[in-house]
Order: sequence, then C-alpha cells, then structure tokens
Amino acid sequence: MKLTSLALALAAGLTTAASATLASAQGMPSPHNDDPNLINISCYRGPFETVAWDRPNSVFVEDLVQIGYTRDQATVIGEQICRDEYGVRNPSHQIDQLRQILRDDPPGR
Repeated sequence: MKLTSLALALAAGLTTAASATLASAQGMPSPHNDDPNLINISCYRGPFETVAWDRPNSVFVEDLVQIGYTRDQATVIGEQICRDEYGVRNPSHQIDQLRQILRDDPPGR
C-alpha cells in the first residue's frame, strides 16, 4: 500500500494556495491541524503505475466537507483529483486542479 499526502493551505478566499508541502507517509496524516482551511490531498494509488485503483482517502474527503462541500460533492472532487492521470507523481498538477475547482465551483454553491 502506498499513500501520498499533499497538504494544501488555502488562503481565506479559498482561491490561492498560501503554501504546499509534499510528504510520503505509511500512515494517514493528521486529518486536521489548527487551520480549518487546510486541505490534505491524499490519494490511494494502489499497486499499479496506471490509474486503476486510485481514489481519495477519507482525510481528503473530510477536509473538503469541512470547508463546505457536501459529502457527495467532496467525493466527486476527490475522485476527479485522484484519478487524473496527469496528477500521478505530479503534486503541483493536483494543487492546480484543486485550485481551479475551488474557483469554478466554490463550497456552498
């Protein structure tokens, strides 16, 4: 099992990232720090190089729910980010894609 975590600290307007860090972890990252706008982009990759088993880990979905998306919306967003073949081993692409989603379809709409 390989887990990759990407923490994305979002600015107050949820439109630009203040900072980003990449970390590989064997266990799940802390679901929430003191910052309620922190989104952990965390995807299960599965054993293959191709996008086959990829899905969002619960911490990713929960962080999206915490900022205002419904569980269904958060699941769809997580799947879109995690199953994007251009995002595999490319965290900057994942961040860019999530930023675009937050701009185009902000939480609470």
